[in-house]
This record gives sequence, structure tokens and C-alpha cells, in this order.
Amino acid sequence: MEKRKTSFGEMETLLEREGKIVSERLYFEREGRGHTHNVWEICYVIAGQGVIVNGEERVEVKKGDVCKIPPNAEHWMIPDPDMEVLLVYSPNP
Repeated sequence: MEKRKTSFGEMETLLEREGKIVSERLYFEREGRGHTHNVWEICYVIAGQGVIVNGEERVEVKKGDVCKIPPNAEHWMIPDPDMEVLLVYSPNP
């Protein structure tokens, strides 16, 4: 699928199932905004590094790291330049 512009850079949907997004790739140019999902979000850092803010927790991440964000937790990402993240959304972690 094609990349689309976002408030933080670009996003590309990789997989949809039954009309719901299952996996996306995020390309960061700047800090994201706080938001929530009603499912687990599994984040795999595929390039660069940064911070994932997960509720009150700040997790420093780099290429190869994985971070799990529980349903309904406010979160956002603070990237260093060129951070890329693969996301998988799941009802179970």
C-alpha cells in the first residue's frame, strides 16, 4: 500500500483483515501526538532510536527493540531522526 502523510511523518498500512488494520509501518520526522487504541499495540523498532511514552512510562528504544502498549493506554513516540517502527495490533499481547 502507499505511504500517507501524518502529523509525525508518514505511515504505510501493511496488512488489513476484515476491514481492520493489523500492521503498519511508521516513518518519523517529528514527535507524534498522544492517542489510544482499544487493542494491544506491539511496536518493533526497525530503524533509528527514540522514546516511546506509554502512560507515565518513558521507554528508550533503538533498532531491534520491542515495546508492548496495552489497550486504552495513552501513548506517543519521540523519535530521533529517521526512526521507523513496525506496528502490529492485536486483541492479545
